[in-house]
Amino acid sequence: LWVGNLSWNVDDAWLKSEFETYGEVISARVQVDRASGRSRGFAYVEFKEMSAAQAAIADSSKEIDGRAPRLDFAPVRTAPDQTKRARAFDDKVSEPSSILFVGNLSFDATEDAYVLFMEKFGEYGEVVNIRLPTDRETGQPKGFGYVEFGQQADAVKAFDALKGQELFGRPIRLDYSQPRDSSSGGSRGGRGGDRGGRGGGRGGDRGRG
Repeated sequence: LWVGNLSWNVDDAWLKSEFETYGEVISARVQVDRASGRSRGFAYVEFKEMSAAQAAIADSSKEIDGRAPRLDFAPVRTAPDQTKRARAFDDKVSEPSSILFVGNLSFDATEDAYVLFMEKFGEYGEVVNIRLPTDRETGQPKGFGYVEFGQQADAVKAFDALKGQELFGRPIRLDYSQPRDSSSGGSRGGRGGDRGGRGGGRGGDRGRG
């Protein structure tokens, strides 16, 4: 499981004890900043049985150090799985850049998607901007977004690690995107970038026009 919205007080042992009530925990790892060693506010918990992970997600009353954690499945995909999926979707990767295109977002991706993006992609480097575009006329989400890193190398690391993994129950499509004219519009503003509210749709429209 991916566990977000954690208090900085929570360490590995505390995290493990909180989730052992649902079943046997194989590992519990709070993600920390490499430079300072401080918690980054999210973690990964691996259970022996899938049923334990499902029980944890189903428990809406869960609190850790006075905060309600955000839970999501964090599937591990092997390289063959990613290759097979790339062929099925006819994925063609663009030239690497510091900006990642994120497609195939679910209708279940509410405004929490902004925080989830920041925490998941932020594991691989400094995220300086997130855009979740919406339709200019209807305000409805377009089903894709953009994550900009401070360094291209960090974007490459995130691409390699997260391509094909699931967010909100659907495998995301990743590609590199070149810097665009900020006057393109069609998004609602947010911290460090634009927030598209609910990121839904098929994710097929890359909105590069």
